[in-house]
Amino acid sequence: MFNLLKSDIYRLVHGKMLWVAAIVLVALSVLAAGMMHWVSSPEFLRMTATSFEMTVNVSDGVTGGAGVLGEGDAAAANASAEAAAAVSASGRGLSLDELDTLGAAEAAGSAESEEDSVRDDETASDSAFASSELWDLVADNPEALSDADFEGVSRDMRTLASPADMLGDMAVSGGALAMVVSLVTALFLAQDFSMRFARNLVMDRRGRVRYYGEKLVLVGLLAAFYLAVAALAGAASFAAAGFTYAAASPLGDLALFLGLAWLLAFAYGCTTAVIVWASRSAGAGVAWALVVSSGIAGLLLGQVLLLLGQGEPWIGALEPWMLASCMQNVGNHASTLLATPAAAPLTMAPLAVQVLIVGTAAVALCVVLTFGPLWKRDL
Repeated sequence: MFNLLKSDIYRLVHGKMLWVAAIVLVALSVLAAGMMHWVSSPEFLRMTATSFEMTVNVSDGVTGGAGVLGEGDAAAANASAEAAAAVSASGRGLSLDELDTLGAAEAAGSAESEEDSVRDDETASDSAFASSELWDLVADNPEALSDADFEGVSRDMRTLASPADMLGDMAVSGGALAMVVSLVTALFLAQDFSMRFARNLVMDRRGRVRYYGEKLVLVGLLAAFYLAVAALAGAASFAAAGFTYAAASPLGDLALFLGLAWLLAFAYGCTTAVIVWASRSAGAGVAWALVVSSGIAGLLLGQVLLLLGQGEPWIGALEPWMLASCMQNVGNHASTLLATPAAAPLTMAPLAVQVLIVGTAAVALCVVLTFGPLWKRDL
């Protein structure tokens, strides 16, 4: 098994597949950091505020220049404020309940406390509040805004919650990590059949165990490698773009997040390996990676389960236990995996336990299929 593993690693390192996929992950990290840098820049905020001011002025002229926002404009202003708060909060892993709380705090606070939060607060939640307050100031008195106001909001928006939340939002919850691992797994494993490499191996009982066991170990190494690439590329890209963190991730929480992210990426890689071994086709594996490992199929299936759950609650209760749902939850709650409760019936346990159960079960099922029906197939 060890000799097979060394041979596969040599083929990967001296080939293009491993490095092209790594470059794709790095490019995605740079693109994400660049887009967030532009959206949070004072220039973009001022440009958006100017567009919003022009919209308000045109609307006021049509309604006779009353000098106040009508019902439609007020709704638009509120929608813009909520959208700005959601954009700035998305990089910090805030939940919908937390956004509602921020909105209530904004309605209840005085103008003086709101201005102080725009200029002084640099925490994740206050950043969302500051962005929302900016649009209120634009609607009320666009001329009162100064460069310092936009720079303060920009600074708050560029303060992320923690390194774990950054990586979770960038690579884990969106499915990029699992998709890249699955794509490389599909293309590399299919080469054993297209290039007839498997036919040159001794495939008796012990040989099959060594072959399939080594491939599963290789998938685990691929998941670890690309997780490290995503983490390093994300940290470097966001640091170069001027982003900072409101708090450092505790070592234990960061290790837990990375471990669960690796487990889920490994699980998706194992499912892709099973598809390739069952079909002997690289196309089937690539299609599985693009549709399933990316999270698209899981998102659609989850919506169907929630819809059916309106009539049968037990069907809707299955949605949080899907592999795709666990991947998204790990990304969204990267720094609170032990503080966030698991889904029913394990509501007394943390989310980390639920993810560990689902990921382990998925890997175990793939192992059973590999050394069961697939093990007996002629290679």
